[in-house]
Amino acid sequence: MRKICIVGDRFRGLEQHDRVSTLSGFTRSLGSGALDNLEEQLVLVAGDGVGPYEWDHLAEALARRGLQDRITIEARNEPLVRRGEAHKHRETNILVAGLHRVADGHFAASLRVHNDNELLLDHQTGQHTQGMVSVEAARQMFLAVTERFYASAWPQNHYYYVLNSMNVTFENFLFPIGATLDLHVEQADVARPERLAMTVRVDVSQAGRRCASVAIEYTAFESSVVESKETRRAAAAVDTVLDRQLVTA
Repeated sequence: MRKICIVGDRFRGLEQHDRVSTLSGFTRSLGSGALDNLEEQLVLVAGDGVGPYEWDHLAEALARRGLQDRITIEARNEPLVRRGEAHKHRETNILVAGLHRVADGHFAASLRVHNDNELLLDHQTGQHTQGMVSVEAARQMFLAVTERFYASAWPQNHYYYVLNSMNVTFENFLFPIGATLDLHVEQADVARPERLAMTVRVDVSQAGRRCASVAIEYTAFESSVVESKETRRAAAAVDTVLDRQLVTA
């Protein structure tokens, strides 16, 4: 049995390795008949940039060639966190899947990167996944953990999240072949429902190595507490900037 990893076309830089193929590259080989005489069992392992829609297309292509018994698909089917947990409107931009509690104060999930994720549309070079994906994944991870496991205790409240600090350390390259996210709660002041203050660390790991570590301090305020303050400060900022422009014009 042989395994190869299938990645989305945006990660074509990794295709130089024998055990990696892009979705379009593998589909072309399949359509050309290059795999019709395959003798050993081949397993296609899901990398980043390939989701259920693409796997369905590939499964149909395998069936048309009569190869569904010799080439099997090892897809990743963990559910993405919900829209309200990741604070994202588009599914393509959600990076966290399979979120669960490991132990008290420890939560884990898988990193999922869609081929059309917003962070890849204008920058993807080399073989690795760019560092901003790890940063955004950590942001979504703390939001999803707080929404699902802490803020949910007060379902009548709507929370507004304020970042106090975010410190990122990059330790190893991250590649688009599957990674894990681990969130450790270091401090939590969640006794008052109108104000949830937390300090967490999110580790992004792959193949037994930590790729990035993100330390985050933040507060979730009940929205009515923050909205009036934000409105006042926005009005003051607009007036100050425009009045200054009038003076210098």
